[in-house]
Amino acid sequence: MREMVNQFPEYTILHDALDDNAAPTTPPELLSFIDQVQIAKRFKEIVDASPLLEIDTSLKFRWNRLRNSLNEANIYLSRDSIWIRPYIYPLTTNTHYAAASQRMYMSATIGEPSDLCRRLGAKRIEKIPVPEDFSEATYGRRFIVMNRIEEEGKDLPVRLQAAFITALRKYPKSVWLCTSKAKAEAIKEIISEWLNKNGFVGHQTWVLSSLGDEIDQFKTARKGHLFVGGRFDGMDFQGDECRLVVLTTLPRAINIQEEFLCAYLRDAGFMKRRLNQRIIQALGRCNRSDDDYAIYVLADRRFATHFGRETNRQDITKNIAAEIDMAEDMAEMEINDLTRDVKSFLGGDFAAFDSTFREMLAKVPNIPKSSESVDVVEDEILGWAAMFASQNYNIAAQRFERCFDKAIEANIIELGAYYGWCWAKARYLEGNQGDAAAKQDALNILERAINRGGTSAWFNRMRASLSRERRQAQEGETNSAQEYTNAIILSFDNLLEEVGSRGTRFERWCTQLTDDLSSNRHDQYRAGLQKLGKVLGYDSTSPRHSSATDCRWRGIFGNRKEVITLEAKIEDVPSGKITASDIGQVHNQIARAKSEYESLGYVVRGAIISHLSELMPDAESSAGVIRIISKDTILELWNRAKELLSQYRNTWSLDDVNLRRQAVEAIRPRIPSNGWLTRALDIDERFIASEQLLNEWGQ
Repeated sequence: MREMVNQFPEYTILHDALDDNAAPTTPPELLSFIDQVQIAKRFKEIVDASPLLEIDTSLKFRWNRLRNSLNEANIYLSRDSIWIRPYIYPLTTNTHYAAASQRMYMSATIGEPSDLCRRLGAKRIEKIPVPEDFSEATYGRRFIVMNRIEEEGKDLPVRLQAAFITALRKYPKSVWLCTSKAKAEAIKEIISEWLNKNGFVGHQTWVLSSLGDEIDQFKTARKGHLFVGGRFDGMDFQGDECRLVVLTTLPRAINIQEEFLCAYLRDAGFMKRRLNQRIIQALGRCNRSDDDYAIYVLADRRFATHFGRETNRQDITKNIAAEIDMAEDMAEMEINDLTRDVKSFLGGDFAAFDSTFREMLAKVPNIPKSSESVDVVEDEILGWAAMFASQNYNIAAQRFERCFDKAIEANIIELGAYYGWCWAKARYLEGNQGDAAAKQDALNILERAINRGGTSAWFNRMRASLSRERRQAQEGETNSAQEYTNAIILSFDNLLEEVGSRGTRFERWCTQLTDDLSSNRHDQYRAGLQKLGKVLGYDSTSPRHSSATDCRWRGIFGNRKEVITLEAKIEDVPSGKITASDIGQVHNQIARAKSEYESLGYVVRGAIISHLSELMPDAESSAGVIRIISKDTILELWNRAKELLSQYRNTWSLDDVNLRRQAVEAIRPRIPSNGWLTRALDIDERFIASEQLLNEWGQ
């Protein structure tokens, strides 16, 4: 990571990987194939010399299998790992698979055949039709509890805690489904502490390993809790083996590649189908017969937003759709009523549940089954098999070009641009074998793909990579000027996906942030500052070390890298003034930030946010570069951002890239350029007024 950040500084994720305090919200990046070829030799040297290869024989085997295909694979970068893999695994080149005359795949949730081919790297699959009476059938009863949008920033909202406690008192066992093993281990620590605090002492916990032995241990235990990462099927719990399942997050992505797809290629429709398939799988873990019943908790607030759109319910069976509708209605239920119903359900009293279910089932509309919007899967599979397995770049380029052209015909924008990226990669690798025309062609194709990809921040990374290759420094500067726009648009997209573009959730979220930034309670105000930083496109954290700043905003916007330490002094004090001790505290915070970030090229600034409008004389004489921003000015900054966010929301659509582009263009003139905040803090005045802080924010 250190080697790459020096050569490719525009990748935000590289900086996050080197920052222990970075929030785990920056999406993974796919390294440009140009940068990949440039770093490949050094990359091999570093890994080859690692003593880990001698300790971990599995890692050594996997590295040796990929090492000679490093340039052909994709390299995905996340905050805590580097993942090397082909976009599609070339199963078609496996001798045993290719030689088989017939192949049969069996699953209760087989999903869409073309995407199954993509996931496996398999040849075309024909799905055996299932009569609707069977395909819509589900076992037993599911009491689904859905989180509320208002439960902002809480690991365990009070309402969900009450449901857990009620369920665990009856059946002291639970399964927690997480998107990765790392998240499963983190959730286990949180829940273990929570169990002990709430009187569930001595409960054993397991994190599911690759061998899966923990499943049998959990089944036979009288009490205990199983935490599962990246797996939603293949686990069956009958009867009292388990009656409580928690989906901790919306299972959009279970690996780094899928996280990248969801963040930057939002019109990849197959990812939505994978999401729904995982939800269906999860909602069947404890329903293995007609008389089975279980509580399922959808802990992520985004479940409500996801299911709030009928188009997002494709491939959800009617029975489960009715149970989800019941959960949405119960989201407004008071805690006492919720716990009463959970207790009755787990006690076997299903009269009220069954009556409501029948009413909801009668109202479920018929939603057409989903399918691939354009038939490119065979070309994708053959292209990656040719490029990764046999290094036949010419055939790979032909296949990827077909994918790119078909995507243009079908008006698929971001995913289509990625197909163009794959096409350019194949031609670039061909050019690396000495074909100068192929390399030049690759750069032209990449430029076409980038232009088609549009506003996505990842395509801007590719633009910088292309500029380096062409040695056009001036073009690189021009392109990087839009990086702050890209950062704030990504934060807007993530927020609107969470709270929705319609209904009251958005306004409730905004009202809560306004309340936070108006509060006189320190912890509430600090939480508001952290949320505001995220809205404004920064990596916003509240470091927990001793003498830490209340909030730290860190941003990488093109060639601008900045860290802002923010200390809140919002309580009334006898003097009614900011003291020298307050100033000294901020100086220490600035010094700490400089020691961590200046060597990486960051500009560091520090500010106090306060309702106090004067400094003690000794505070003024020692303040130096520290600036004071009033609470009212911060609130006005949020109101300006809220205006932009509201305007963006009016046109924004999760499903339509063209509408998102229109939304971006509508607000782009009002978004400041890279470095606006440090420029405001560099004004030679102690108190930064609203007109100065908001000077570059268009009206």
